[in-house]
Amino acid sequence: MMRLDNTCQRAIIKSSRARARLHRFTQPCTKGELLMANVSIKQIADLAGVSRGTVDRALNDRYGIDPDLKARILKIATDLGYKSNRAGKMLSIRKSPLRIGVQMPSIGNDFFLDVEQGLLAAAKTYEDFGLTLEIRTMKGFDAHTQVAQVRELVASGIHGLALVPINHPDVVQLLDELSDKNIPVITFNTDLTDGKRLGFVGNDYWRSGATAAGVLRLLSHHEPASVAILTGSVQMLGHNQRIHGFTQVIRQYCPDIEIIDVFETNDDDLTAYDLTRNLLVQEPRLTALYLTAGGVTGAARAVEVAGRSGQVQVICHDLTDAEKMHLDRGTISVTIGQQPFDQGYKPIQYLFEYLLDGTLPPAETITRSEIFIREHFISPPAPAEQRR
Repeated sequence: MMRLDNTCQRAIIKSSRARARLHRFTQPCTKGELLMANVSIKQIADLAGVSRGTVDRALNDRYGIDPDLKARILKIATDLGYKSNRAGKMLSIRKSPLRIGVQMPSIGNDFFLDVEQGLLAAAKTYEDFGLTLEIRTMKGFDAHTQVAQVRELVASGIHGLALVPINHPDVVQLLDELSDKNIPVITFNTDLTDGKRLGFVGNDYWRSGATAAGVLRLLSHHEPASVAILTGSVQMLGHNQRIHGFTQVIRQYCPDIEIIDVFETNDDDLTAYDLTRNLLVQEPRLTALYLTAGGVTGAARAVEVAGRSGQVQVICHDLTDAEKMHLDRGTISVTIGQQPFDQGYKPIQYLFEYLLDGTLPPAETITRSEIFIREHFISPPAPAEQRR
């Protein structure tokens, strides 16, 4: 019989635990063990006869799935021994960084300052896993500029894109091209009527416009009123949806309120100032302004210069520092917020998770509308004063 020296014996078998490990790795794997090692969301989807998106909703406890179907998918996953390998994938990403591109028409619109805070916070959250952001911005709503900037991002090697899209055929075509290149897109702040995108993060714009109309109805006390609508651009779907929500409610429930017309500001304060100044001169019956997007500071300033603060009701959206100031002065009557920080943070979160392990985001993530008036920002008196 062949005799092994002590060194060889220690190398081959050191303890009963080692013998168990040796036995496990030298025996053939059972079918169950192989499935446990290699099972994927696609396999679960095939066995359940559903899409991978449905499996994702079941495994990640997302809404939009029948409870019985969810239970069946979870049982299949359990039987197969499915386990998410997110931790391992995160470690591998550190060796191969993800680059996410961002493009938005933010120059000159202070609303996007809070959106940018959300973007930067998301980048900070995932920076340890090698995530970097490449951001491009522009002023106004020129589709050709947007397409050119997105193409620059693609050429730089981005893996995903967060986009505030202009509702234009060239942009829709671009999204189709990105889909063919397997570059996922999350639209945020506003959406498209068509085009291939992974998901959308933003406000319910029709409902927020309808809310603005309801606010004007309350402020007018059922007295005759005339309102002019100032919008950013008719090329932005979200702006148009706000107009539709506003006008539909006014026409259906407010027969005493006249809509004078719709004017474009291109989210530019100087343009909004000039438009408002001219309206105040040419439309003496004007009693209200509704701004669907940017240009609020310019419009409010024109109302103040004309000495019409409090006489012309100004209803707008968002809560920039300038809007807070005009609320405090009484120039702005009401503004309706839309959680801009979340609109920046969530698109990056969703793209990171999708690129990491295929986790599908909700088709739509609707941010909350919040009504703000001047009294929101009044400092309360000292406790002793409150008791008097």
